[in-house]
Amino acid sequence: MNKDPVKLFIGTSSNGEDALIEMAYEYTLRNNSFRSIEIVWMRKTDDPNSFWHGFADQNWSTPFSGFRWAIPEYCNFEGRAIYTDVDMLNFHDIGELFDMDMGDNVMLARDGTRFGGKEFCVILFDCSKFKGQKPSAQWKVDPTAHHRFINFVQQEIPIGTLDPAWNSHDGDVEPFKQIHYTHMPTQPWKPKWFTGETVDHPKHELVELFWDKVDEAENEGYRVEDYAVDRGIQYGIIGQ
Repeated sequence: MNKDPVKLFIGTSSNGEDALIEMAYEYTLRNNSFRSIEIVWMRKTDDPNSFWHGFADQNWSTPFSGFRWAIPEYCNFEGRAIYTDVDMLNFHDIGELFDMDMGDNVMLARDGTRFGGKEFCVILFDCSKFKGQKPSAQWKVDPTAHHRFINFVQQEIPIGTLDPAWNSHDGDVEPFKQIHYTHMPTQPWKPKWFTGETVDHPKHELVELFWDKVDEAENEGYRVEDYAVDRGIQYGIIGQ
């Protein structure tokens, strides 16, 4: 039986700073999937016709932090969607995450130590259950909106628990289905938008894994030049 494509929204930078991980992540996603994947790269843009234009990012910790809360509206409050940060590699069919039983929950996210006990860097949304949410035009200009949404979903939204193997923070869960290079100072590709001090990743095997997947992607015809596009976008205060 044919299944609907997986709708996957990936938050990333605008000027090619994350080109290597974008390429490697897309390669691993498509290489491990048994069905089609519709990827939407969420980037800050100067294009006034883009859905992702005009968000106030002054208090975001990344160039894409607040975009995730607009995904249900982008999907016309219909169906399901997955959100992930860009700094990941995939090792399991993402369709299994997309089809996961959500019960009565509006979202699934792994348990963690931040944000009231949840980690929102991988989310499965039931977009239909966000009907009634204020349209993004009413809140995206508010620089506090991202953190207000975090508080809102913690207090008002039923959130189920996602298997942490889908969001293994620098290998804290093994075996993993997705590895998340979540600690920005140690990311092997050293994104230039990050303004803090960088250090080597403590797990050399994860660094080697990243470069192995970069090589595999290039051997399969992926080209980093296709991702390394400098759009001349200025970010808010990030990477602190």
